[in-house]
Formats: sequence, C-alpha cells, structure tokens
Amino acid sequence: MSSTSNLIKPSLRAAAHLRSSKISKELSKSAAAWLSAAPSGGAHTLPDLPYDYAALEPCISAETMTIHHTKHHNTYVTNLNASLQKLDAAVSAGDVSGIIGLQGALKFNGGGHVNHSLFWDNLCPQGEGSLENGGMLSRGIDESFGSFEAMKKEMTGKSVAVQGSGWGGLGYNSKT
Repeated sequence: MSSTSNLIKPSLRAAAHLRSSKISKELSKSAAAWLSAAPSGGAHTLPDLPYDYAALEPCISAETMTIHHTKHHNTYVTNLNASLQKLDAAVSAGDVSGIIGLQGALKFNGGGHVNHSLFWDNLCPQGEGSLENGGMLSRGIDESFGSFEAMKKEMTGKSVAVQGSGWGGLGYNSKT
C-alpha cells in the first residue's frame, strides 16, 4: 500500500463512517475535501518557481525571493502536511474535537500554500507583464478602478486586516 493509501483511504473511510452519526455534514465535507486534495504522492510539496530567484531584480532581490520561497512558503507546506496527518488521525479516531481544532491550521497553512503558489505564478520579470505593456490586465484595472494606484489603495484597504499579512486576491469573471 502506498503512502497515499495509508493516509487518505483510511481517513475517507472513517469520514464516511462518521458522517451520519458523529459529525455534521459540513464538517465531514470539509475534512473529506482536505484529505482528497492531497496530491497523488500523499503530501503537498513546494512548487518550483517558473523563473530564477534573480529574475525579478531590481524589484525583488534574489535573496528575498530565496528566503520567501524556500523558508516562508515551505513552512506553509510543511505545516499543512503536518495538519493533514493530524486530521487523518483525528478522523480515524472519531475525535470530533480534534477535527474542529485543526480547522484554523488547515485554513491558514492551506491558504498560505495556495496563495503563495498563485503569487509565484502571477509574478514575472520586468517587461514580460501585460500591466506595463498596456495589455488586457491594465485595461481591466483602469476600467474597474480608474487607475492602478486606485486599485492598490482599494485592495490594500480591504485586505490589510486579513491574517497572513494582508493577503488579498483580485479575480476576474468574464461573465460579469
């Protein structure tokens, strides 16, 4: 049995068994979603960057990129995997309090991992971005906010109090 099977399958069986009698449907769905979100190797991993650590200089130094990727983001990945292992044990044991107690760590570390993965993919070396080249992103920001500076001000105001140093995301829906 692979390490994935050792971790995921017993937890899903336990979650399915507990679903009807010990935990709410919402909590059961949340636990199952986290368990099933693990990659096929059974653990989340730090993604490789699509560019060199020095590629964003002079805006972001190679040292800052190295530290932020290999230490900061890696801490989220490490803590997410540890929390998922604890969740597996809690679900297998039917420990509802343990499951509930892990929600904060799962949200914080899982969110940190997802946000950083998106962050790395949305950065690019100078001259390669559609914002500075007047592309679709630049036009959309101008149409929605009036200017890039106005967007920064509004986004900062809305995200400054968010746990994790003010992470905020701006999405685009082509249907609206």
